[in-house]
Amino acid sequence: MADPVRAATSTAAAAVLADLGGEPAAAGTVYLVGGGPGALGLVTARAATLLSTATFVAYDRLSPPEALAVCRDDAELVYVGKLPDRHALAQDEIDELLVDKAAEGHAVVRFKGGDPFVFGRGSEEAQRCVAAGIPFEVVPGITSAIAAPAYAGIPVTHRGISPAFAVITGHEDPTKPETQVDYPALAAFPGTLIFLMGVGRIGRIAQALMDAGRSGDTPVSMVRWGTTTRQEQLDGTLADIAAQVSETGFSSPAVTVVGEVAGLAAELSWFADRPLLGRSVLVPRTRSQASQLSRRLRALGADPVEAPTIAIQPTADPRALVEQVEWMRSGRFSWVAFTSANGVRAVLEVIADRGGDSRWFASTKIACVGSGTAAALEAVGLRADLVPETFTTRGLGEALGAVAAAEAHPVFLPRADIASDTLVAVLTAAGVALVEAEAYKTVPAEGLDPDVVTRLREGTFDAIALGSSSTARNLIDLLGELPHPDIAVISVGPVTSAACRDLGLTITAEADPHDMAGLAAAVVQALR
Repeated sequence: MADPVRAATSTAAAAVLADLGGEPAAAGTVYLVGGGPGALGLVTARAATLLSTATFVAYDRLSPPEALAVCRDDAELVYVGKLPDRHALAQDEIDELLVDKAAEGHAVVRFKGGDPFVFGRGSEEAQRCVAAGIPFEVVPGITSAIAAPAYAGIPVTHRGISPAFAVITGHEDPTKPETQVDYPALAAFPGTLIFLMGVGRIGRIAQALMDAGRSGDTPVSMVRWGTTTRQEQLDGTLADIAAQVSETGFSSPAVTVVGEVAGLAAELSWFADRPLLGRSVLVPRTRSQASQLSRRLRALGADPVEAPTIAIQPTADPRALVEQVEWMRSGRFSWVAFTSANGVRAVLEVIADRGGDSRWFASTKIACVGSGTAAALEAVGLRADLVPETFTTRGLGEALGAVAAAEAHPVFLPRADIASDTLVAVLTAAGVALVEAEAYKTVPAEGLDPDVVTRLREGTFDAIALGSSSTARNLIDLLGELPHPDIAVISVGPVTSAACRDLGLTITAEADPHDMAGLAAAVVQALR
């Protein structure tokens, strides 16, 4: 039954979350949006709101690419990124593009890595808007100058060690006759020095600091792709850091930290200790389900690559589902048993379309196959009366059969068109009367991304995380062959494992419990 306190709290929380992002992007306005240092979780709520409502987005090389998934389907996305040796567009061309698109009536987002006013040239873009009479808004982002060191365990300030920090461009060549950077002043600075974009000049920067009086023993730490699953770190001193960069091939983009605080990394390291850091995992599910697993894997340090192999579509005969849901409302069923979050969503959509709410479940107890399905109910203030200890259809059948056989009314099963017969067989054997209805259809995706196909064939994924038997079958059908044998195959449970073996796949690990948390844990187990 619905818990009114929980439902009210959930509603209030949703309202606060909506308010965090502010107003949507307005036509004729340019938004200079900082995308943060690279980690998707560090993109601000304001940035997400503007990206999801803009009609034109110009994005950078260092802005989090995953964030673009929230953009409108009809939004025009243009890459304007820059590398040290080449630019997609010159800066004056970018300035003109933003102004022109806003003048045409677009809601324009300039999506930049880090913060737009910290070496992001956002101030130049703002000046061009002022000159053209175009309204603009600046949305600060978390700069890599503090975020990358933090993810490496380096505090840019520390009581008794560093009372201040300075952020300096690494683009300027200290050997030039004239430079804006005052290296003697920096050498005497009593705090931490943070250089952005200085990998290619690190030797000249280090030498200029030492020539100005900074000790060659000063700790230096360089953090590459900080805050992302590609994060790497190189530690040294002013005297030897250039040689280490040369020997290891360490490259941009990286943040260079000069100062005693760099020596704290060994003690305070936290992100580098995540069990899947740097590991790539293919997540072939539906888009929404892939995102759930991807969040868990990303939190463990992995680089999840989503490749939907199935799509969810409405049932071909909605009248049958509507009829049974209305019977559920009238109390005809003793239980409704959900075998997936997709089934939950399908039934809730029927109820919402008819102006109903959670009271339609008032006369019916609810069973769920596992924690993920139960969570889909909890999101709307409903709590499952039964979740089996073993998160499988057989486990659900055995647990539900033990309590439903004595009920006077049948059990309602809203399921997929290709649902396994196991649940029906177990419940029938237990003497439970059933009424089934197709809640949704699963269809194969149109195809795999060419890069995913290449990586599957060459073995450059560390693992594949399979959340259902249909996902496994569709992946092999779309690929046209088995993936490279070096790729670990992780299954969510015994039914999926059996399907994989039938396809010729070797299972490296199986989740226990059989849900998304268990699947993520099994990936860790397989790749340790």
